[in-house]
Amino acid sequence: MEQPKISLSLVIPIGLMLFSFFFGAGNLIFPPVLGQQAGDNLLLATLGFCFSGVGFPLLGILAMAINSFDNPDMMAEPVSPMYGKTVTILCALTIGPFFAIPRTAAVSYDTGIMALLPAGMHDMGLAIYSAFFFALTYYFAVNPSTIIDRIGKVMAPMLLICLAALIGCAILNPMGNPQPAQEAYASLPFFKGFIEGYNTMDLLCSMLFGAATINAIESKGVKGLKQLTTICIYAGIIAAICLAAVYGALAYAGATSVSVTGLVASGGQLLNKITIHYFGNFGKIVLALIIFFACITTSIGLSTAIPDYFNKLSGGKISYQKFVAAVCLFSFCVSNVGLSNIISFSIPVLCMLYPITIALVILNVGKDIFKRDKYIFRPCLILTTIFAIFDGLRAAGIDTGAANAFLSSIIPMYDIGFGWITPCFSGILLGFIWKAIAKKEA
Repeated sequence: MEQPKISLSLVIPIGLMLFSFFFGAGNLIFPPVLGQQAGDNLLLATLGFCFSGVGFPLLGILAMAINSFDNPDMMAEPVSPMYGKTVTILCALTIGPFFAIPRTAAVSYDTGIMALLPAGMHDMGLAIYSAFFFALTYYFAVNPSTIIDRIGKVMAPMLLICLAALIGCAILNPMGNPQPAQEAYASLPFFKGFIEGYNTMDLLCSMLFGAATINAIESKGVKGLKQLTTICIYAGIIAAICLAAVYGALAYAGATSVSVTGLVASGGQLLNKITIHYFGNFGKIVLALIIFFACITTSIGLSTAIPDYFNKLSGGKISYQKFVAAVCLFSFCVSNVGLSNIISFSIPVLCMLYPITIALVILNVGKDIFKRDKYIFRPCLILTTIFAIFDGLRAAGIDTGAANAFLSSIIPMYDIGFGWITPCFSGILLGFIWKAIAKKEA
C-alpha cells in the first residue's frame, strides 16, 4: 500500500484533533482567574502557565514520537518495568475516571448549562446532563478510527470559531486595565503560573495522547517510522501554538475584567460574566457552546486513550469497548460529586505526579544525551519521586513535621512547591558519576 504524503490536509486535522484533546475543562476555567489575580504581572504568570501547560505537554508528545513509543510504560522502563507501569497507571487514573474525565462534564454543566436552569433543578440537571454527556462520549470513543474526521475536521473548528468570537471581543474591546497583582502573583508570578498550569493535567495526558495520536495516524495508512514521527511533531506544534494563543487571550480577558466583574474566584462564573458583558443574554448560549465543544472533545480523547492503554495492559483479554464503557460509567458517577470537590481532591495528586512526569519527559526527549541509561534514570527518578511525594503531602495539608522543616531549610524553592528540581538534576549528575565509576570498574 502506497504511503500517503505528508501534507497540510493530513497534518492540520491531526494537529487540531490534538489541540481539542488537550483543550478541555481546566484549560478554560483557570487562565481567566490567573489573569485577574496576576494583574500587571500578567505576562510572567502566563509564561509560567504556558511552560507547564503547553511546553511540557508538547515535549511529552515529542518524547513519544522521537522514541517511537506506542506504550507510555516505556518512558520509565530504564528504572524498572514495574515503576513504568505504576506511574502510567496512576497518570491514567488521574486524567481518566478519577478526576479529569468527570471534570469535563462537571465544568461544562456548571459553566454552560446550570445558569440556564432554575435553582431547584441543579442536582437533577447535573445527573441528566452528565448521563447525556457520557453517552455521547461513549458513542464517539467506541470507534476510534473515525476520530480524526469527527473531531479534527468538525468539532475542533467549531470550538475555535466559538472561542474566536469571545477572544476577539476581549482583545479588540477590553473591559478595562489590569489591576495590581494579588498574593503570590505579586512576588513570584512565573512560578505561581507554572504551578497553576498543573491544573490543566495536560502533561499527564500527553504520553497517552501521544500513543492515541500515533494510532490515529496509522489508521490513515501511515506506517513508516520517519513519517509517523514527522507528522506527530508537526501536529504537536500546531496544537501547542493554538493552546498558547488561547491561554494568553483568556488570561488577558480575565486581567482586563476586574473593573467590571470584580475579583471572581470561580473560573466558570468569571467566564459567564465576561460573555454576558460582550453578548448579553445571548452570551450564555455562546459560552455553553464553547464549554461543551471544549469538554466533549477532551472527554472523547481521554476515553479513547485510556481504554486503549488498559486494553494493551490486559494483553487484549478485556476488550477496548468494555474499558470504554467502564470509564464512561465510572466518570458519570464521579462527575455528580460536584466540580469543587473534584478539583480539591485532584490538587495533591497533581503536585505528586507532575514533577515525576516532567523528569521523565526531560530524560526521554534528551535521549541523545542520556541514552535511556538506567544509571541516569534511576537516581534522577528515585530522588524526584521522593520529593514529589512530599509536595503532594503538603498540598493535601498533611504535616510531615521535622522532615518538612529540615527539607525547607536545605532544599532551594521547597517552600513554593519546587523542591523536586534540585533533587531531579542532582540525580542526573549522580547518574553520570555512577555510570563513569561502573565503566571504570568494568
